[in-house]
Amino acid sequence: MGLTDDYPPLSYIDREGQRRGFEYDLADSLCRRLGRSCVWTFATQEKLLQGIRDGSLDLIFAQRLEPRQEGLLYSTPYYHSRAMCIGRPGGVGPGDAGARIGVYRGSVLEQRARGFWPGATIVTGSVGELIRRLQRGEIDVLFINDLAGYAFLLTDQGQEFDRLDVPFDAETKVTGSRVAVRTDRRDLLDAVNRALKALLYSGELHNRSRNYFQYIIY
Repeated sequence: MGLTDDYPPLSYIDREGQRRGFEYDLADSLCRRLGRSCVWTFATQEKLLQGIRDGSLDLIFAQRLEPRQEGLLYSTPYYHSRAMCIGRPGGVGPGDAGARIGVYRGSVLEQRARGFWPGATIVTGSVGELIRRLQRGEIDVLFINDLAGYAFLLTDQGQEFDRLDVPFDAETKVTGSRVAVRTDRRDLLDAVNRALKALLYSGELHNRSRNYFQYIIY
């Protein structure tokens, strides 16, 4: 099972050195619902996609990819998020000349950023790395999903930043994150969808999310 790494609050290492995160907790619940013993791999989305294609991973938790990746099947969404831009109030915006925009490497938002702002410098990396670069002034704008974005803005480190008023098209505003499997594992996908449905209807998915988010994410 593959999950993203250094992507607070979805999957990250806390100050005590413990693995935490909504997706990590959800993956643990999913394993129990599937009745499986799971082995974890934490990596960038690019490496997760490589792992599922070469057979070293059976499933991955992945933000929606555009276009849909050939050779993969996708579950029903386990959360929905919106795109947002974070920067310093009154500072450089994504459409300004010379803007440096940070975006999660390999994500659908990386593809979108290159299309929206062709004149900008696009800087990719893990979410944790990009947040640190934003704080150090190495990038001007962080283009991110709002689950991770608002979680950062609520921290002490996020107080000097704010959401920038940037309009997006309807397709970019809302995206669903899903579990992906190979096309030859339809049986696994069906089992995952049944397990996700049970987690949603039992309230367990919502209870897990309340540890990290102050609003309903499904």
